[in-house]
Amino acid sequence: MIHPHAAGDSFLAPLHRSFLISAMLSGAVALFVLPLHLALAGPPHVAEILVLAWMLSQWPLALYLSQSGDLNKVIAVSASLFACTVAAICFLTGGSASFAAIWLLIPLVEAAFATSRKTPVLVAALCTALLAAMAFLPLPELQFEPSPGPARFVTALAALIYAGMLAYRLSGDRRRARTAVLASESRRQLISQSVSEVFCELDSGGRIRVLGGPVKQMFGGLPDAGSDDWLFQRLHVADRPLYLTRLSDVRHTGEPAVFDVRMRIGASVPGESGQAEYRQLQLHIKAQGNDGAASADRRLLLLIRQTGAGDVLERAEAASPLQESRTAGISRTLLETAGLDARKVLAEMIAQATALQAGAGAAPGTAAHAAADRMKAAGEAGLERLDAVLEFRPEMCVSGEPDYGTIDVAACLADCRKLVTVLADRRGVEIETDTAADLPAAVADEKRLRQAVCFILSDMIETSEHGAVVTVSGHADCNGLEVVLSVRNRLSSLSWSSEASRPVLDFASDLLEATGGSLSVLTMLGHGESVALRLPVRSVQVLRPAPSQADTAGRPFARTA
Repeated sequence: MIHPHAAGDSFLAPLHRSFLISAMLSGAVALFVLPLHLALAGPPHVAEILVLAWMLSQWPLALYLSQSGDLNKVIAVSASLFACTVAAICFLTGGSASFAAIWLLIPLVEAAFATSRKTPVLVAALCTALLAAMAFLPLPELQFEPSPGPARFVTALAALIYAGMLAYRLSGDRRRARTAVLASESRRQLISQSVSEVFCELDSGGRIRVLGGPVKQMFGGLPDAGSDDWLFQRLHVADRPLYLTRLSDVRHTGEPAVFDVRMRIGASVPGESGQAEYRQLQLHIKAQGNDGAASADRRLLLLIRQTGAGDVLERAEAASPLQESRTAGISRTLLETAGLDARKVLAEMIAQATALQAGAGAAPGTAAHAAADRMKAAGEAGLERLDAVLEFRPEMCVSGEPDYGTIDVAACLADCRKLVTVLADRRGVEIETDTAADLPAAVADEKRLRQAVCFILSDMIETSEHGAVVTVSGHADCNGLEVVLSVRNRLSSLSWSSEASRPVLDFASDLLEATGGSLSVLTMLGHGESVALRLPVRSVQVLRPAPSQADTAGRPFARTA
């Protein structure tokens, strides 16, 4: 029964639906009560007839709303009918001193469901006029004697219940409206991530509003919400006259303009020390489709895109492939590093074996015995190193049940740093560790924790620029133990972003959730984004359920956040 104009609107459709349901239910109750009253209590009184007539009048209103879709008019008529019904009952039961006078507040609550501000004003004016009429006009002969005792209490209680129902409907509509706005914003952000241009709207006052597009990837940061001229501040000083000239030409002539400018990228602002980094961008300014508007009031559409073959979308897609390809590439890099280390260990073993063969004997205390010991130690170290790196194959990372135990987090982070040192040196990236000396022992699966940290470190190194510094810090608080991984690009004003690393972070988050931990992305103004790993600090017995408590039905457990 919802009008087609409102059926596809995520905001209006719930309002239409709630009014239609309440109207149909009200008329059905009236048709059910009237025969029972006639059979059990005889003819109804005038006040009861007025109430039943108002309840039955909701059906024609529902039909009109279904055919016209004019919600504001229907709500105004419904609230006005209710106010007139209450006023008529008050005229018959004592005027302004009637027990039903409190119900004149209800039409104002019902008028709040309208989407126009005129409706509550008109209904409030009508209720005020009816109250003044009850106070100053002579009352007709009373059909009921006003009872100041139980009737007032029952009427006030019924008014509170009805007002509470309307307030509940109103809060439900607001909640649905908020959900619709969030869903629309989520779809807009999804579309923005799939395009290569930044779309902005310029109003007649010079304010710029971002409509969508990869703003963060193109400029290295989001514009300040309180700044209306953020684009002009980022323009190179030599290109600002060109921008203002083309903007004025498009506003007065309506002809589109396409030109190239130099624009500062990164999170730096004018006045800070350091050298700004500029990028060549192309601006496309055109008038929106309102030919009848004056030139001064004409709204303009601004498109910002990369110049040349380097496209923002292509780089984003190249930097953010599927999770399997991303993790497989990191695994291959780690395996290559392990191969280099294994060759070094094997070369050392061969050298020690040669020394053992050249010796006179292998008795304890001799050089041959010492060489054999060193060969054994080197072989064991090589096998341990190789086994540790082979765990980073994707099929090995997600298989098996977690093996919980106490972990020295500082030692685990040091091992992870050693595993990615060769990759960091190759990329020209430094790794700094800043862990507290009194870190408590965490309880988790050491293998999965090491895998998650190494994957995140490797991805941060690959997505950082030359000369960057990756910092690994750890501290403990009342909620457990937290490890923070952050990147500082010393040679550039661009901050590290986790958007291109989302597949790897999701993969690492699954590993941590399987061992009782969690992963989150922190954003700090001026410092970009950091990755925080939170680990539990509790006894092993809490994490290992007893056999009697095991789930024999094989139901899946809920993931921890």
